[in-house]
Amino acid sequence: MENAAISSSALDLLLLLRGSEPEGLGRADQVVYQIETAILMGILTEGDRLPTESTLAAELGISPITLRQSLATLRTKGLIETSRGRSGGSVIRRQVEFSDTQLRKKLRATSTEALRDIGDLGAAIASMSARLAADRADPQNIEHLQDLAKRHQDTADERARRRVDSRFHVAVSIASQSSRLTSAALQVEAELMTLWWGQLGPDETSVEHHAAIVDAIKNRNPEEAAIAAERHIRSGIEFLIEQHLRLTMEHGENA
Repeated sequence: MENAAISSSALDLLLLLRGSEPEGLGRADQVVYQIETAILMGILTEGDRLPTESTLAAELGISPITLRQSLATLRTKGLIETSRGRSGGSVIRRQVEFSDTQLRKKLRATSTEALRDIGDLGAAIASMSARLAADRADPQNIEHLQDLAKRHQDTADERARRRVDSRFHVAVSIASQSSRLTSAALQVEAELMTLWWGQLGPDETSVEHHAAIVDAIKNRNPEEAAIAAERHIRSGIEFLIEQHLRLTMEHGENA
């Protein structure tokens, strides 16, 4: 089966991830982080073909040499495969997954205050995105949100379900028709994906939250949309804080 070129919307989201990378990275490593994070979040999936090197370098605002350095690192990590020739190019080969140990360690090292800070920012972004989406979303935006909500409900694997949930939040910001809100939402979700350890209670809770957000946006009710979106974000953050405290106590007992 022929590998499909990434969509223009996926490329747009990849470009909006710029600025979310940790401080101190060189430009080649920043691009590695962008692409790796896009794979982690499910923006880029297995089998997706990246644009040609000249096109992708121009879109990212870097030289072809810098891009080749980035692609070489991604190949070493086994995330992409590159072939030469007329029909060649770089193709996504596998999903990024953090080990259980990595996630536990990162979440335990992140303070309660830092988690609440992320939650406050995420709630503000989600609330405003949903409010604006209730006014601005077009039928395609609403259909996409409904599709993501159904995919989340039907997905059995916990990590895959978390990726769909992350995509849902980003899709709400896209429906707000604000590139700045979308960029901010991407950065928050990228950070949360590296912290998410454990299973968030009964699936019905998230399913109900998604349905409430979609219904409010579809019914053009900005206030209800904002409340539902903020509630969903804050419930997730409270779960992470509970997990953080649990891991901290376990570590203290075993020290």
